Amino acid sequence: MKNRSSKRISAINAILLTAVSLLSIAAIAIPSARAASALLPADQCDAEAGSEHDLQRNLAFRPVATDDIRIGIALSACREAYNQGSGPRQTFELARVLHAAGQQGQAMAMLEKAAKGNHAIAMVNYAVMLGERGDHVAEFALYQKAAATGNILAAYNLGVAYRDGIGAPANGALAAQWFERASTAKDNLGAFNLAVMLDEGTQIPEDNGKAAQFYKLAADRGNVDAMVNLGLMLESGEGVTADTVAAAAMFSKAAEKGDAFAQTRLIQPAAATAAATGVEPSEQASLAIAKAGRVK
Repeated sequence: MKNRSSKRISAINAILLTAVSLLSIAAIAIPSARAASALLPADQCDAEAGSEHDLQRNLAFRPVATDDIRIGIALSACREAYNQGSGPRQTFELARVLHAAGQQGQAMAMLEKAAKGNHAIAMVNYAVMLGERGDHVAEFALYQKAAATGNILAAYNLGVAYRDGIGAPANGALAAQWFERASTAKDNLGAFNLAVMLDEGTQIPEDNGKAAQFYKLAADRGNVDAMVNLGLMLESGEGVTADTVAAAAMFSKAAEKGDAFAQTRLIQPAAATAAATGVEPSEQASLAIAKAGRVK
């Protein structure tokens, strides 16, 4: 009996020890789980709706692409943050979520409030909405104000405004300056649009060498149109040393991204092109598409 009792006591102790161990693990796990979810509404809003284009965003959290916004969670967090009197950043993020949810009117009201709080990316987005409603003077003024803070999208949009005369007289030199600022900040569209202006030479002096340089910058950043235009320049030797191998490489990169024109440049036999143009195959290397026929 004594041995049997000892065995029973040992078994019970083992069970108790196991239970205590499990409770200890749970006690350790529960606080960390709570800690992970115990973000303040303003921080939760930052985590759920921060934009990669917002230079003023909370860098403690990764930016969230528009398509990846979890609207229910983000809307709840950002509304609560807004109701608690959070700053312009969370107001912009609430606007971003509202826009993603299709609530354009409310989104615009929040953008206006964030823009008045000097939040740069809010100014840019609010300016776009004002432009869509025909108020181009106010649109232009907001691009200027936001660009002065160093915002890349504002710099690019200001370049477009000066190029196209939106809200101010067209000014090619200023458009080129703002596109170059955007390009310096690693914006592929800024580099591409500056390349086009240099390539065409209608608003600023034509400079094919510099155009090729900026097409390359944009192409290296993934801009498909820049790949095509650089390929054409390499093919014809305009602004660069002619290099059909490098041209084919550019067309191949663009074709991989689904560009139909680049695909035709890769598969079009030289003889077929020569026959269509009445040029001997040996003269094929001298053929080039006119600038007006390039992808812009």
